[in-house]
Amino acid sequence: MRVLVPVFANVVLLLAVLGFGSLVRAIYPKKHSRVDAAALTLLGGIGVVGLVLFCVGQLWFTRMSILLVLSVGMWLSLRPGRRLIKNWRQWFSELRPPLVPLAIIVVIVFVTVIGGMTVLVGDMNHDSIAYHYLGPTVWLKHGVIRAVPDEVLTYFPVVVETQYAALMALGGQRAPNLFAIISLAALLLSATSLAVWMGVDQGAVWWIVALIASTPVIQTGVFGGFIDAVFAAFVLMGARIAFDANQPRQYAVCGIFCGLAMGTKYTGIMAAGVLAFCVIVMRVWTRSRPAAEVMKCVVIAGLVAVIVASPFYLRNWILYGCPIYPPPPSLLRFFTARGMLPAVMQELLKNVRETGAGLGRSPMDLLLLPFNLTYHTSNFRGAGGIGLVPLALAPFGLAVMRRDAFARAMALFAILETAGWFMTAQVSRYLIPVYVIALIFGVIGWGYIRRSGSGTGNMLAGLIVAISVAYGLFMIGASRKDDVHAALSSKYEAQRMRTTPFYDSYEFINNEPSVKRVLILDRYISAYFVEKDYVKPFGRWGEETLPGTSNVKQVMEQLGDLQVTHILDVEDGGEPFSLPKELPGLTLVFEGEGQRIYRVH
Repeated sequence: MRVLVPVFANVVLLLAVLGFGSLVRAIYPKKHSRVDAAALTLLGGIGVVGLVLFCVGQLWFTRMSILLVLSVGMWLSLRPGRRLIKNWRQWFSELRPPLVPLAIIVVIVFVTVIGGMTVLVGDMNHDSIAYHYLGPTVWLKHGVIRAVPDEVLTYFPVVVETQYAALMALGGQRAPNLFAIISLAALLLSATSLAVWMGVDQGAVWWIVALIASTPVIQTGVFGGFIDAVFAAFVLMGARIAFDANQPRQYAVCGIFCGLAMGTKYTGIMAAGVLAFCVIVMRVWTRSRPAAEVMKCVVIAGLVAVIVASPFYLRNWILYGCPIYPPPPSLLRFFTARGMLPAVMQELLKNVRETGAGLGRSPMDLLLLPFNLTYHTSNFRGAGGIGLVPLALAPFGLAVMRRDAFARAMALFAILETAGWFMTAQVSRYLIPVYVIALIFGVIGWGYIRRSGSGTGNMLAGLIVAISVAYGLFMIGASRKDDVHAALSSKYEAQRMRTTPFYDSYEFINNEPSVKRVLILDRYISAYFVEKDYVKPFGRWGEETLPGTSNVKQVMEQLGDLQVTHILDVEDGGEPFSLPKELPGLTLVFEGEGQRIYRVH
């Protein structure tokens, strides 16, 4: 039962996604292949469901409102669903996958599905615990989507997180982890659509899918609540359509995916700008269309992207004073970000500098980047390795495709995206769109070597692919081992959950009926694990959520106004308890190692 309900929740969400996605597919005017249709439907549906849930959630966000939105999507999925059921035998028979890449894909899918059936564990160093999952839990408690004041990163765009909230509402805390299989499918479909349009034959496409699925850093962006794979899928689908578009409506669909990327991560703004530049360069370079007409189509795509992404940015502008929140320093010249303390801004900038520094930003570091990403992955935060194929075989693919305008445009896009990433935050999983493009070129290069007739070259290229796949399977298996074990053994899962810092306090708070509202004094406490309503005066970046309070003494002076029933106090990171053990008006009701809970009289 612990697994059936989360699986059911994901099936309901997937049906709604396919229903809403059929509307996006219908907008695209050009006759498309089945792969394109599947990619347009799944990716468009993910974006539309997230967007609709966000807009509805500004006024009403409960299980009932979520079910109403998903019910509309499921109703829309009936017609395409019947067509799928009717033709599935024919479509399946046309796949004809080679055995080896199919086996690799099956193994990765199995590990992703089984590993996703467990509960997330960890502390505030895990982004999903810190904010990807925290926001949805708080929205469901309050019945409305608002940024969480004690975690400034919940002000980010939330196309994917709204769907995590829907899954939590229907399937509990276990359900969002299973969304990893939808994320993986979205990325693989976008990559397949791109590869097919570049003229890759079916057998090679299967190898592209297998290599992408077995790349450790891509699996990092897929699993555990991370949103990087979905973001990459939006970006790649936008590029796929942009470089092929001939009609204004096609550019409008490109704008939809660019807008969805902007509604998933702020870096989508940079990706959309780079894509627009590449479209202009490609069209002018090839002289396929007049420059004025190209500019008109790019403007159409840009306007659509802005409209699609606008709910997230308008919410921040109206409620918090700046469309991008937390704002980069340059925007503070034009906007006044309400509630943004200078100390919080400094802490965020410090974090970006320290965690996104990579191996440096000098011209030599840029030249060495392909080598460093391949052999020094641990120096890039969010790393997991990319294998040997991009570095060793992608240059051959670029050489083979050098006369193809579409391939040149994709290569230019990848180079500029990498340059932007290099100058901002060198977090490896942020570069997933580029890794996918590099793997496509790598397989094209492998095919060229195989056709060249050189036995030694063919053997070396095959060895490179084999090493990359073996490395990926080993790394993914090692990283997912505990998740799979926990999914298959409830006893082990219970033991693993107890490794969560201050787990005993969370258990007391969540299971004690007298606990109604909790005051959390430590800024590094993972409020995601607290199922009851809570007040957290200080966030991990230095946020101060209560007016006129900058220390614990001032918080305690307002205790009567906070209407809390209990206080959680911990000894964390060498810092002592914030409160003495004996304090008038409080009764110690629970004590564990480095943790205390008081009842407020």
